[in-house]
Amino acid sequence: MDEASTKRSGGGQHENRHLVHRPVLLREVVATLELRTGLVVVDGTVGAGGHARAIVPSIGRDGVLVGLDRDSEILASARAALAEAAAAGAEAKVSLHHLPHSRMHEALAAIGQSRCDRVLLDLGVSSMQLDRPERGFSFMADGPLDMRMDTSSRESAASWLADASEREIADTIFQLGEERYSRRIARAIVAARSRTPIVRTLQLAELVRQAMPAPARGGRIHPATRTFQAIRMHVNDELGELERGLRAALDCLRPGGRLCVISFHSLEDRLVKHFLRAHCEVVTKKPITAAPDELRDNPRSRSAKLRCGIRKEEAA
Repeated sequence: MDEASTKRSGGGQHENRHLVHRPVLLREVVATLELRTGLVVVDGTVGAGGHARAIVPSIGRDGVLVGLDRDSEILASARAALAEAAAAGAEAKVSLHHLPHSRMHEALAAIGQSRCDRVLLDLGVSSMQLDRPERGFSFMADGPLDMRMDTSSRESAASWLADASEREIADTIFQLGEERYSRRIARAIVAARSRTPIVRTLQLAELVRQAMPAPARGGRIHPATRTFQAIRMHVNDELGELERGLRAALDCLRPGGRLCVISFHSLEDRLVKHFLRAHCEVVTKKPITAAPDELRDNPRSRSAKLRCGIRKEEAA
């Protein structure tokens, strides 16, 4: 999953539609995982299957790829992509599950496994989600203000904005979006919803734009970027799910197994860094970032950071 230039920003750019199926840091991920035949690999955020397609040839007919995603729509794309890989000669067993990565132990149990050798987590919202207005992630096209990665979950962005207090909205936008004008934006949201429900993406985007001082409206990024990011992260409990997912990965990995995580947000990267330092032998002393050719060909990779750790024998 990649949301870098718009990504991990919360918005989407229609001119980047051709990047939908391009996984970030692909070469680096394959190299850092140190794949070999017979491994059990969990792709905890399988998305459209970009990384998974590169993994299955390296683990061979005795290997197993377990893919999870909490978005059932995007999981269908992974299924199609991996079917193509199988037709092209990739012989690893593939098992896909509509589950968040924090429940990877359930996916492993479903195929008779209790442990795995590698875990990959590619965080955030995917290009496929951003580029579908009906999913409500993007401020670049009008759609329902949804933002749920799992559409079977209860609370959408619209329902949260309808009920949250002004302080809760401001704190969320400041903490998760690092938006300096969070209080002005929250005040404007509460005032606007007293007149009419906030239920559309462009409606919210314009509301945020108008709430910001004029000099802040003309910067490099869209003025609604940080607000959309924060609301999305809150609605999907992304930091909480990451914490649970890291713990699940540690519990599921065999000693000596590798955990690789791609993050796009400073809060996530910090969480991953501290977790790996506390529980793993750190492989990446500094995060791996995109090479110049990838930055040129895929601008969304620019904020991607890859970290890796090896599960210690005594990890708990």
